[in-house]
Amino acid sequence: MDNSTWANTDQIATTHQHVDWYVNWTNKTLQGSIILDMTVVSSTAWIQLDTRTNVITGVQLLPPGSAMVATNDAGTVPVVNNPLTWIIKDPNPNIGQVLVVQLPTTYGAGSSLSIQVFYSTQVGGNAGVNFLDAIQTSGGEEPMMYTYSMDILGRMIAPQQDTPSNRITWGGCITTNNYLGVYMSGNTTGVYQAFYGYYKTCFYNSVPTANYLMAAVVGNLERNQVVSEFGGYPTYIVCEP
Repeated sequence: MDNSTWANTDQIATTHQHVDWYVNWTNKTLQGSIILDMTVVSSTAWIQLDTRTNVITGVQLLPPGSAMVATNDAGTVPVVNNPLTWIIKDPNPNIGQVLVVQLPTTYGAGSSLSIQVFYSTQVGGNAGVNFLDAIQTSGGEEPMMYTYSMDILGRMIAPQQDTPSNRITWGGCITTNNYLGVYMSGNTTGVYQAFYGYYKTCFYNSVPTANYLMAAVVGNLERNQVVSEFGGYPTYIVCEP
């Protein structure tokens, strides 16, 4: 039993999740959404997600598999209007809050569903979403943002089932200034022009892992290969030029 999570993974478990973020350098926030593909383990009419300091603005029900669709199609999701009722409770502030999402009906074991949570992270950054001003970086030219999910900080990055007991695959798209390097702990699947001066970079991790291994960094960065092969895979380091 994981006593540091509010997630009801014994009833419904995430199989794949997709984040779509816009980096707001002025407010020092990540703004966007997370989509969760979920499978029902035992009958349930609600979902519990871990969250902490995030500003939730809405939750909606999507067709099953929508998170994977978003990962495979640069963040595109079906246009629907299926808002769900939700509430944030705070039974133990030491480990964050619980986002309780009421489903429209009771789902039986083996059922699949997807939800999308719209939110932004805490203004000014937090322990999970860290912003550095340009002067704080080695080059001193551009600001930097990086995430940190170890321990129980993944819930500060996105509302999710923040427990290593549940292994997931994940995808993500990050929109920011076109002159900045954007990296996540997954494979880059494409770079797209979002709007003038901004690019969207998308990623996919196809190996089921604990959610805390999903990480992101944005800044004046470059990626260089340092080892040709390690365990059959090339090894890279991301750092300032």
